[in-house]
Amino acid sequence: MSTTPSISSIHYPDYFRGKHLHIVSQHRKQESFEPALSGRLGFECETVTEVDTDLLGTFSGEVERTLAPLECAREKCRQALSYCRDGYLLASEGSFGAHPTLGWVATGEEWVVFYDIKEQFEVVVRNATLDTCFFGEHITSEQLCLQFLQKVGFPKQGIILKHTREHPQHILKNLHTEQEVVDKVAEWLASGTVPYIETDMRAMYNPTRQRHLIQMGHLLADSLGRICNACGWYGFSVTSVERGLPCGCCGNATESVLAEIYTCKKCAHSERKRFPRGIEQENPQFCNYCNP
Repeated sequence: MSTTPSISSIHYPDYFRGKHLHIVSQHRKQESFEPALSGRLGFECETVTEVDTDLLGTFSGEVERTLAPLECAREKCRQALSYCRDGYLLASEGSFGAHPTLGWVATGEEWVVFYDIKEQFEVVVRNATLDTCFFGEHITSEQLCLQFLQKVGFPKQGIILKHTREHPQHILKNLHTEQEVVDKVAEWLASGTVPYIETDMRAMYNPTRQRHLIQMGHLLADSLGRICNACGWYGFSVTSVERGLPCGCCGNATESVLAEIYTCKKCAHSERKRFPRGIEQENPQFCNYCNP
């Protein structure tokens, strides 16, 4: 392992220019991925709509997802191999819920799988964000319904309306006007049920998710654009981190990242890059000794 910070600065070789990237999506994710992958790397992007990704799980609950997010994205690529024989595949999967430590805060996690069909070579990027529109509420009045729609930014942000939260008899999607939503809520309330309304997490109906997917496209472009200094292969990316950045006051090691370890999945060459955030000492407020 090299201990010198000799990681090449990110650059974008013509290796991918003009090559076919098949984006597996039924929810217009290609609109978020193309700016980075076509604009920066030169891919010719195509959309694979033949794979029915809803059979692997739906956010609205009709089909339960049984695979972990990463495996779900990989399965989309595997199924797409029936329709794409050359070039590259890209598929993603999102997961949304309460933050693991800040339980009252919603978080969104995205996994993106890039697959080289000829080389049978995979690059994976993952990222989580607190910038997500993920809400759901029981609705007991038309006024509460209107307040929810205003809070989430409807109609730009889509919603899903359920007859009841548990085992709903009816699930409505693709509603476009407040009147449509309010009329249906009033009808269900009059029948004695308590409707449940939630944000639609499908990419084409969720602007905050679209922003995150754009970011994911750039993260993938960053990873693909890093070239291994030993063999020249793409995808030279961070595989682990080394913590222990020293405190700027007492000098003790903190939990902040001191170095990132880059590894080539092709030849296994590895390099250590110190101070990836560009700072050599941590603020004492993040030190367990100075600020226990």
